[in-house]
Amino acid sequence: MNVRSVAVIGAGPAGAAAADALAKEQRFETVRVFDRRSLAGGTWVYTPDASLKIPDLRDLLEGNADSPVPVPSKLPAETPKCDAVNNQEVRYADTALHEHLHGNHVPSLFGGIAEPRGDGPGAPFKHREVVREWIEGVFVHNKLQKFLELNTTVERAEKKGSKWVLTLRKELGQRNYWWEEKFDALIVASGHYNVPWMPKIDGLVEYDAEFPGRILHAKHFRDGSRYHGKRVIVVGGSVSAYEIIGEVLPYAQQPVYASLRGDPDPAFGWKPWKDPHITVKKQITRLDSKSGRIYFEDDTYLDDVDHVIFGTGYTFSLPFLPVVQERIKHAYRRIPGIWQHTWNIDDPTLALIGMLNGGFTFRVYEWQAVAVARFFAGRSKPLPPVEEQREWERKRVAALRGGKAYYSIAPHHAEFFELLRDIAGKPGPGMPGRPFPSFDKAWADVWTGKVAENVQGWEQARKRSREGMDCKVRAKL
Repeated sequence: MNVRSVAVIGAGPAGAAAADALAKEQRFETVRVFDRRSLAGGTWVYTPDASLKIPDLRDLLEGNADSPVPVPSKLPAETPKCDAVNNQEVRYADTALHEHLHGNHVPSLFGGIAEPRGDGPGAPFKHREVVREWIEGVFVHNKLQKFLELNTTVERAEKKGSKWVLTLRKELGQRNYWWEEKFDALIVASGHYNVPWMPKIDGLVEYDAEFPGRILHAKHFRDGSRYHGKRVIVVGGSVSAYEIIGEVLPYAQQPVYASLRGDPDPAFGWKPWKDPHITVKKQITRLDSKSGRIYFEDDTYLDDVDHVIFGTGYTFSLPFLPVVQERIKHAYRRIPGIWQHTWNIDDPTLALIGMLNGGFTFRVYEWQAVAVARFFAGRSKPLPPVEEQREWERKRVAALRGGKAYYSIAPHHAEFFELLRDIAGKPGPGMPGRPFPSFDKAWADVWTGKVAENVQGWEQARKRSREGMDCKVRAKL
């Protein structure tokens, strides 16, 4: 493998880790990091003026959201702006951050790419803007800004011969400017928090059409005060659902309803739901667009609901990468053809970083980035035979099918970290590159403590909410 030029799509935490690892190999003549936003930070760039709605719910449920845009036949080119290309809502370009979001990342698990700053005692989790600044700091402190090409959207990435050909677009006033650049290898670090995932529920599309604004996904949630006096159902059993309930609880009509398909995320358990102002319901089975009534699995129902907020996660979408997007459309919430969530099996000059879940966010991106950079530099161990990689995927699909369970590295954190470290190997004497240590069991203790801190924080927030509501009641009396 003779890789001299590498493109990175995305300037969020995964893209920052990739840029740093590639630079430290001192092997590549060209490294370019493209991001459609005006700031580094990826999904941590707050978009307060988002449209706050899904552009077409039927398209989303049928897997047709976030489609590729038409590209000029001859490049370079200039074209007028149009909604299909430039509308942020249609392109799912708004980020999934609400006003008061704090990242559930612990500074000691950030790894070596940044120097995290504290917010004082008792603040293990950082406000969204602090996290974004950390990510931007990777580029600034490590002198990687020269790699950045912001306000630039990668509209197509296709392998032609031995090169990855990227079709790029930048807005210039009322026009779009398009051009191409070619690379030996490609890293996709664009994240997986762009396109919402919502369950297919009888009557959902019709209900949304009849009552516009009632159906909302967590991606478009911004502030709990917007739900003052409203009757709210929050759907989902993981972090985003917990956080949204905590945000709306001081304002919404009591109780707030939590609709769960089964048990909540085992990492957090039932503690966040144990509140006198929260009523837990079974999963929603039907929405009646004529009466507005919402039915649950246990045959109970609710009337006069103002908002149903789905904290049900996201699905993968890579519309700029046709060869992979076609695979995604025929699979259940996973990216087929990828070994160990990182390397494209058919052509390992394509790698993915950050398309996984299950803990140690940011640090695991760094481990992936170093392994990929050393592989592209020709300094790593070879990847296993293709058939062995396919067998890994076959077994995982058979056991887990897809969804969060498939792309989660939990509870096998140590095995995943050590696999990446083994492939990367150590830099030889006098050779560039970043060594990285063995998996430290203490990290698992820190991660477990993070979960406890999260639950404790939610409980404290609920307590403050109850005290505030009690004060309001006494004031009325």
